[in-house]
Amino acid sequence: MPRLTPAAPALLFCALSIALPAVSQTAAPATPPAPRPSPCLDAVAHPEFRQLDYWVGEWEVFSADGKKSSDVSVTKVLNTCGISEVWKAARGATGDGLGLSTYNQRTGKWEYFWVSGAGATSHFEGTLVPDGIRFRLLQPMPGGAVRLRHWSLLKKPDGKIQELSMGSDDDGVTWKQEYDLTWVPKK
Repeated sequence: MPRLTPAAPALLFCALSIALPAVSQTAAPATPPAPRPSPCLDAVAHPEFRQLDYWVGEWEVFSADGKKSSDVSVTKVLNTCGISEVWKAARGATGDGLGLSTYNQRTGKWEYFWVSGAGATSHFEGTLVPDGIRFRLLQPMPGGAVRLRHWSLLKKPDGKIQELSMGSDDDGVTWKQEYDLTWVPKK
């Protein structure tokens, strides 16, 4: 039987260091797993993600007195799983805002996240109503009070959208209109 010299393990290590990279370079590359298709793209299996398609587009928004409030761009994002709203106020940057909506499959509700150029944030949950969607928010107020808000995007037969916000300071017993806006599609 041959005797190994003290240098033999080092020589063996060097030989393997040279041979292994050569072997790994000639081996077939592993095939990455196929990407899973987005459930949001399948309108048949997941029609919920199409429920706010009427809102997608380029809009001019007007207050009840006819004054222009803003220009708004609403687009599908993230494999159509989300809807992005970019609100450019007619009065300047503090009125600008960004919204993101999505259908939450776990809760069966729509969710809407809003951030304004003035630093305000809101998180609404929404459900369908016969002519659109109504979002709901419990909004903390100064002094510890809580305001219940309903914010609706209602489809009109002429292609416009009514954005109506109602508020209640007595847990929904009485309601007061906060604002009523008309969204007109840009030509």
